Amino acid sequence: MSQSETTYLWLTRWAPYAPRRGGDIDYSRNLMQSLAVCAPVRGLVFGAPGDPIPERPGLSWSLVDQKEPPRWASVFSPLPNVAFRHSGAAYLKAAIEAARSADAVFVDFISLFHLVAPLRRALDDMGAARPPIIVVNHNFEHGVRRQMVLAETNPVMRAALAYDTWKAGRLERRANRVADALIPNTTADQALFETVTDRPSVVITPAYEGARAAPRVIDTQTPSRITILGNHDAHHKRMVLERTLAALSAKGVEKRYIIDVVGGGETDSFAARYPGFNYYGYVENVEAYLRTVRFGLIPDDIGGGFKHRALTHAFMRVPMLALNSALNGMGFEPGVHYAPADTLEELTEAIPALVEDFPRLNSLQESAFSRCERAYDWADRGRALHAFVTDLRGSCQ
Repeated sequence: MSQSETTYLWLTRWAPYAPRRGGDIDYSRNLMQSLAVCAPVRGLVFGAPGDPIPERPGLSWSLVDQKEPPRWASVFSPLPNVAFRHSGAAYLKAAIEAARSADAVFVDFISLFHLVAPLRRALDDMGAARPPIIVVNHNFEHGVRRQMVLAETNPVMRAALAYDTWKAGRLERRANRVADALIPNTTADQALFETVTDRPSVVITPAYEGARAAPRVIDTQTPSRITILGNHDAHHKRMVLERTLAALSAKGVEKRYIIDVVGGGETDSFAARYPGFNYYGYVENVEAYLRTVRFGLIPDDIGGGFKHRALTHAFMRVPMLALNSALNGMGFEPGVHYAPADTLEELTEAIPALVEDFPRLNSLQESAFSRCERAYDWADRGRALHAFVTDLRGSCQ
């Protein structure tokens, strides 16, 4: 199969460019762009005609104009909220038409997993010429949502989350079983999906496209600043931030050190309840800011998948104090590439000693940078994905 004979169709929510931000946006964008180096990729996205989308080599776009339904109405739908908001006959019709001339179809994120079954039924009349359908998993969603349910203290919200979690798990299982193959982004998630389906899979971890910091030395001249970096738009990420601030505040950590909350998402409600922390929102020059940080926290006790922030910390030479579960499946070694903790309480208790342990801080940041320096190239991901689909198509003929 030569490059000129191959075209891919990528079904995703939106064109993954600014002003949209977040690890899921970065992952989709860079997967598409790296794959487009190997073969042309056509993206099908929600949007109005004339919406500006940056031009990239090998990428073309088709837009479906569709008004998003109210979120509350998902209660009456068999689909989880995130999929209900991205459902509609117009997108499915456009996806079926585009798929008939594609060599493989990628369905990106659980928000579009409801397309997998009807798409396969519509294409089955193509017989052996049917393009394989590959689902792109950003998380093991059912597991993440079960964590959210267990962490929720409001009984009404907990019931609503439990119902949505049941629907999300059912959709996730069906999509990964009906599809021809799947993509998880960590080895830990791959193992979880193997309990759901025997479809072939390939782990495509995110890579890194940002700046790489020059060697730095953390010493007494570095402010006693600790950062909590990341986007806080998603509900489970806001739950993580809430639990982290509560744990830190309970020990009065913010009264002894500078603790910054940095990243997109509304934080006014947190500032009112936890006033001793600094809330900066999105920082334009994050490289300059991170040079003033002694270490960062990766406190995610809810949520799976790959932590893009961990790469940012590693390449910007910022040591990490992280929950072991947060970095599961990413290949970082506890005690070598990051300072480990098993619970938020342990993480909080580890802060005072780590803040002043300059030899350890410098060893952690140097080890993490060395491990990541040559291992996170997006071009490698594109080639690996293209090779996987080539083999998949050969086995499906």
